[in-house]
Amino acid sequence: MQIKQFFAIAALVIIPALALAGQSPQQVIQEGAEKVRSVLKQNAKKGSPAEKKQKAELKKIVDGFLDYNELSRRSLGPHWKDRTPAEQKEFTQLLRELIEESYTGSISNNIDFSMEYEEEEIADDGANASVISVASAKNSKGKTVSEDLTFQLYLKDRVWLIYDVEFGDVSLVRHYRGEFNRKIKKESYSALFTAMQNKLKEIQSGKLKVGKSKPKL
Repeated sequence: MQIKQFFAIAALVIIPALALAGQSPQQVIQEGAEKVRSVLKQNAKKGSPAEKKQKAELKKIVDGFLDYNELSRRSLGPHWKDRTPAEQKEFTQLLRELIEESYTGSISNNIDFSMEYEEEEIADDGANASVISVASAKNSKGKTVSEDLTFQLYLKDRVWLIYDVEFGDVSLVRHYRGEFNRKIKKESYSALFTAMQNKLKEIQSGKLKVGKSKPKL
């Protein structure tokens, strides 16, 4: 499965609602996937107020569970500490908007998906966990494709939060970190930030279709 397909499927299935104290990481993901599936089944015409509401509901679910700050910190790697608190906040918001555009722009392609859960492992420190599952969905040709997914979570204020997702030998954080690091070393952090802003504008304007091509920074 290509990176573009990963964003279309994984970003939608990793976004459960806020975890309740006492829930296991797998229970949180499982219940969240059902909530996402319920939202996706809403019959919303593209460009309609109903679709706008549908996207807002998905964003609300994601916001309660995916830790954008931790994802951003890990994605920038060693460059994170070089940023001021204001820059870190600004970067996190921009990456968040790019991710939101990725999954909300692929709603119609991911209405029917299923999840099978194979293994949950909580680290000895009790603060980190991983959940291995298999996600299946139909592609544009009607063929069912499946992908092994590993969710990486950590416990924050008694809530399990996702900060990374791995599929095969690729992870969301490693993918971003590779692209971000290359751009910064080749040019500068400012050039990376500008490229991300331009990419967001292209997606929002419709010039770049989510899932049609692999974006380059």
